[in-house]
Amino acid sequence: MSLRTFIRRTILGAALAGGTVIAASAGAQIPGVPGVPIPGATPTIPGIPPGMPGGPPTSPIPGLPPGAIPTAIPTTLPAPGGTPAIPNIPGLPGPKLFSPTGFLLMPVMKDEAKKIYQKEIDSLSAANKTVVEKIPLLFEDNKEEVNAFAGCDDTGKTFVVVTAAMYQMLDLMAQTRATDEIFGTAYYDEYIKELAKQQEGKAKILPLPPGMLDPTKSLDQRKLKRQRQLFDEAIAYVLGHELAHHYKGHLGSVCSGGAGGTIKPGDIIRLAKKVVPAVNQANEIQSDIEGTNNLLTAGQNETEYKWSEAGALLVIDFFKKLRDLGGPGAPLFTFMMTHPAPEVRAPIVKNTADWWRLTHPGAVTGNGNPTKAPLPSVPGMPTGIPGVPGVPGVPPAAPPK
Repeated sequence: MSLRTFIRRTILGAALAGGTVIAASAGAQIPGVPGVPIPGATPTIPGIPPGMPGGPPTSPIPGLPPGAIPTAIPTTLPAPGGTPAIPNIPGLPGPKLFSPTGFLLMPVMKDEAKKIYQKEIDSLSAANKTVVEKIPLLFEDNKEEVNAFAGCDDTGKTFVVVTAAMYQMLDLMAQTRATDEIFGTAYYDEYIKELAKQQEGKAKILPLPPGMLDPTKSLDQRKLKRQRQLFDEAIAYVLGHELAHHYKGHLGSVCSGGAGGTIKPGDIIRLAKKVVPAVNQANEIQSDIEGTNNLLTAGQNETEYKWSEAGALLVIDFFKKLRDLGGPGAPLFTFMMTHPAPEVRAPIVKNTADWWRLTHPGAVTGNGNPTKAPLPSVPGMPTGIPGVPGVPGVPPAAPPK
């Protein structure tokens, strides 16, 4: 053996030995980090020809270039991903709508509310649309104040705002009711009882008790789809009600600065109370009527499921039961100070929806059948409540003495 050959083989052997040590050391590192070798993976040393120790494997299939078929064990893991996506639900946009425990994600609820808000504005008459088309829908990241209201800032500029707590509450209503509808359970009433028991005068929401919902039910596709429908109907009712306050002029001179109001963090309670003197029971009832008509009309443009009044009645029922079960210690949310009692609101929403269907032949709400004929004209349709035109199906109020 010549001296030159001996030196060349010595250098090559040292390189191979060093590569083995490096590979063994790398293989001992923690797997799962992008770019870090996995224990057991076959290491390669740059520059070593295919088929030689330390080099890439040769292709087992003649005619294919080396490396065309990957090794059985990858040398690196992909970067870790986020929360596993819930499978798509037909008719619902985007795959990542729900948390791994079946809650609607906050960004999803906010985005959906904005879309519904615009749909309801677009379905208004030209005159009413002109009044509200530039009024922004704001979000207040307050997880304790359950509220949504039409208001204005200190300059009088108008807005509609919904808090994070209200979005969460609507989702809690929707997912417990949806679970009950699909599986015949009673989670909805159980949650209200638990909430009423723990509130004791507090005006904030509480999460579902751990283990209350069966995980096998929480991610059931039927439950998720129904949950989304109820949430959409509920937020559509809330937003339609608040829009009506603006285009009906209920806030009067309190909010006369035009559209484009803003809200500062932590200022929501003060601004909510600012408009309380301008809102009375009659205005609230009229907004319920207008909001119900608005959500049903806008819902006709939906494809697979036409909005019904079910979400509105769910909201009213929830706060009624929370009040009744809580007794003297029931929480008093800010919006409950001005709104009529649920016993008044529920029949008005229901009668308004029934009247809307009868006066819109061919319309469909929920999964129901199209209405076949309009209700015959009734001369002198009673208002039922003085100063509130168009309350259907309610006996006229007694004339003043």
